[in-house]
Amino acid sequence: MEQRQQRGGDGCLVAVVRPVVVAVVVPLRLLWELVVLVARGIGWLCDKVLLWPLRMLWRYLLEPLLRWLVVIPLRWLWRWVLRPALEGLWRYVLAPIGRGVRAVAVGFGRVVAWLAYYLVAVPVRAVWRWVLVPLGKAFHYGLWRPVLFPVLRALWLAFVWAWRIGGRIWRFTVVRPCRWVRREVWWPVKAEIRRVAREVRRALLG
Repeated sequence: MEQRQQRGGDGCLVAVVRPVVVAVVVPLRLLWELVVLVARGIGWLCDKVLLWPLRMLWRYLLEPLLRWLVVIPLRWLWRWVLRPALEGLWRYVLAPIGRGVRAVAVGFGRVVAWLAYYLVAVPVRAVWRWVLVPLGKAFHYGLWRPVLFPVLRALWLAFVWAWRIGGRIWRFTVVRPCRWVRREVWWPVKAEIRRVAREVRRALLG
């Protein structure tokens, strides 16, 4: 009984919705199909009426003209004029100039090296060998070893001896008396002061 009532309700709903679908959806679907058909027709007309002639014009007229009037002349110009001119410029002008500049740079470097060797290295070596080394040896054997080294050594030994003697004098005259005063005087006085302070605090505070 309930199933029959549900089927009856569904039938009523279908009966209400079906006219709406027929009245709204079907015309919209037909309109969409018409728009698609018109768009395809316009696209076909544009392709056949406008684009196809343009493609034919490009393929059979503009492209050959461009190739024969621009590409081929430029290719011929590069092959027979520009490239030989550039190769000749490099071979007969730039390369010789580069080799000349390199030769000048190498020669200048050799001249600078020669001048540096004979004006700097050789005089410095001669001064070192014939002036500084003999002076150093003369100073070492004539002044340092027999005079300066013994004097400086004696001064150093005297300084060490004086330092030791001074340390002993300081220890006996200052350190030991200070220790004796601290041990025999200060510590007893300090202990007595603490004792008196404890007695006073005890007497005052109870």
